[in-house]
Amino acid sequence: MGLMKFSKLTFCLLATTVVLSFTACKSGLSDEKLEEKIENALTGRKTVDVDVKKGEVILSGTVASEEEKQQVESIAKTAGDKDIKSIQNNIIVSAPVSSTPAPIEVSNNDAVLGAAVNTFMKDFPTVQASVKDGVIAVTGTLEQPKIITLKQGLDNLNPKKVDLSGIVVKK
Repeated sequence: MGLMKFSKLTFCLLATTVVLSFTACKSGLSDEKLEEKIENALTGRKTVDVDVKKGEVILSGTVASEEEKQQVESIAKTAGDKDIKSIQNNIIVSAPVSSTPAPIEVSNNDAVLGAAVNTFMKDFPTVQASVKDGVIAVTGTLEQPKIITLKQGLDNLNPKKVDLSGIVVKK
């Protein structure tokens, strides 16, 4: 008789455990509630957007540093906890705009810009370009229609300025 009671008790505990484990696997919050919960945790971060689809969290927007990007993801994970299936962090790190960039940044940017300019200039063998302090200076000879293409292409590299005063127009 004692064995029979033990078996019923064991069965009841097992059945309860099975029911609880099934309910624990199911997401408790709707996507809207989960999104709201994460947004509330990220209060004050107006440049970050949260979107939730089927328990998958998508973070987008911009922040000032890689550390802040990771911090936003961490806050979202903590706020959503077990209701999150996955997090896709599409946040872009955009450096704050500084009115006086440090000399190291300028020379580093010149190197990066210079490499992009050299790649672009391969299509224009009759002109040469140099980069100094974010300004692209072009010299040489070129036909008028190609000057427009050259200027647009160099502008797309986002320099401070494109100086074409050293170009002689070829007729």
